[in-house]
Amino acid sequence: MVAIAFIGTIQHEIAKDAVRKLVDTIKAKATSDSVIVCNADGLFLTSSKLGEQLEMLFDNGIDLVMVGEQALSRNCCRSVLAKSDWPVLRGLNLPGASAKTSIKYINHKEEAFWFISTCGQNGKIPVDNSYIELDEFFQNKKDDLPVIINESSSDFKYLQALTWRYSKKGCSLLIFGSGTGFMTMPSLYADNCFLQCDTGSVVTENTIFGIEPELWWKKNIDRRPLTLLPKWGAVKCDYTIVRFEKGKITDYFVESVRI
Repeated sequence: MVAIAFIGTIQHEIAKDAVRKLVDTIKAKATSDSVIVCNADGLFLTSSKLGEQLEMLFDNGIDLVMVGEQALSRNCCRSVLAKSDWPVLRGLNLPGASAKTSIKYINHKEEAFWFISTCGQNGKIPVDNSYIELDEFFQNKKDDLPVIINESSSDFKYLQALTWRYSKKGCSLLIFGSGTGFMTMPSLYADNCFLQCDTGSVVTENTIFGIEPELWWKKNIDRRPLTLLPKWGAVKCDYTIVRFEKGKITDYFVESVRI
């Protein structure tokens, strides 16, 4: 048996001790070998130490990172990805993406999976609907291994439609959305198909995506020329665990913890 643990979107720089505590918590809850995955769009948007933050995630137990359009939004972000060989998957339907950068095969403790990263159409970079690339993947897929898709999107109806579309492919399917930062309850769709429209977030408590609310208001509502820095403090961490055995979903649960 193996557990897939999907952490909510990391919204800003996180201290190393917090990541370690979160990983230890997840491993204790999983009670089986686990693959820990997260979406790190927030790091690409706000982190001044992007390379160091990504390295820290992998050094402290994160196995795979998914990213959306923020990974292409600035030169410094693109440079960090270009210089690294970390297991970071960018959206398959983003400009310049490929199967090599967006799809990963993982064989862990005799359980094998496909991981795919895609993007919704709610960002600033124009992209085709992800189903175009996903249709091609499933048409070329010759095995019955489970497929795990993370879509950076807040279009819940579209995520439900994707689950319906690919629930007919004869393999276990997990679809995780990363968009609003507010965790939704997951559900099983048809036989062995899992959907969670939003995995939630990893963010400092009582902030607006990591920013002190008063400062956020002055910057975004009053339009004052302020430089916003993430607030440090206790971190609210959302995560979801799905257990597999022989390619079949056995159970799942979600939790929000304070680190």
